[in-house]
Amino acid sequence: MKQRTILIITLLLTMTALGLIPGTASAETTNEDFLRNFEGVYAWEKGLYQGAIDSANPYSKPLRILKTTESGINVLLDRVLVTEDELAVSFLISGDFPQDLIDVQLFADIDVGPLLPYPPDTFAFSPRKGLMGGGGPNLRLVNDNPLAILDVKTVRLMTYDGYVSPSDPIQVKIRVKEIHVGWEGDTDAYGTTWIQYYYDEEPLVFEFETDGAELAAQTQTIPLDHTFEIDGKTYEFHQLRFNPMQLILFTGEMSSDFSWENTEGVRFVIATADNGTEIRLNAVEEADCPYYGFRTKILDPEIIHTLEQTKTLTLTPCYSPGRSTSEDPNTHLLWEEPVYDCSPEHAVTVNIRA
Repeated sequence: MKQRTILIITLLLTMTALGLIPGTASAETTNEDFLRNFEGVYAWEKGLYQGAIDSANPYSKPLRILKTTESGINVLLDRVLVTEDELAVSFLISGDFPQDLIDVQLFADIDVGPLLPYPPDTFAFSPRKGLMGGGGPNLRLVNDNPLAILDVKTVRLMTYDGYVSPSDPIQVKIRVKEIHVGWEGDTDAYGTTWIQYYYDEEPLVFEFETDGAELAAQTQTIPLDHTFEIDGKTYEFHQLRFNPMQLILFTGEMSSDFSWENTEGVRFVIATADNGTEIRLNAVEEADCPYYGFRTKILDPEIIHTLEQTKTLTLTPCYSPGRSTSEDPNTHLLWEEPVYDCSPEHAVTVNIRA
């Protein structure tokens, strides 16, 4: 702790010299005025974590709550999007940052409520292992001059203790604990350029009320009772929860805990609309999720439009027998993509609308 304190003091002096911490109130006010009037555009991008929210999405709602830390970092809570099992918020961050900026991230706790008990026999509760992933530098510029940097945070609405209803008023409290600002530092004798960091640890608190009523009004929970067998194992599709932005397929246990060594089982499901559009539902693996199944959150406007129009969805499970192995363990290549069998005879077609 003492070493970190000394580091932060040193970085504060460095940041002041670099101009990250504004020396005058006018510079701070200029950035605040910019954010207040700035209409940030950040589009859905496939495979990007920050694709959790899209500024043009018809179901996202503007918030436009601005706060500034004592060191002069401006944080605008821009938009909120509520889907069936997730609440996502977007932040736009500005300030007099140093050149060679490569990382700006918020670290926040999000509390949502009220928490409601699940109706009886909602789905099968079962704790399981979750996958742990590492983080790294993150910088997504929405505007160059003045700087506007995007960060997105999410929180689950379905937990083991209960759920938060997306159709009713949701009370949200966000506590931004830290803001990390990283820029390129010195290059050592080996040619490695190190990242220097400033940590703003002044908490910012945002509170508001929202809901996902418009999307929830289109949500259906459709019973399936679909059972099939692959390689002597029985699998079950219990029910589909559907709206144009969210598909959740509740199932029985589809496979054992996923690992790089073990990929056997139904790993994903393909949902096919009337016009042939295919949507991939990935297996739920997170330890914080109380149900077995598959899900996807949809931000692509073309697919949203398709789901607003389609009358049926065909759900096809995709099974993997596991990665190829041999008697020689040295030939077992963990980075090989497993082979999947998406057999139509195991599929089920669901009527979405008459």
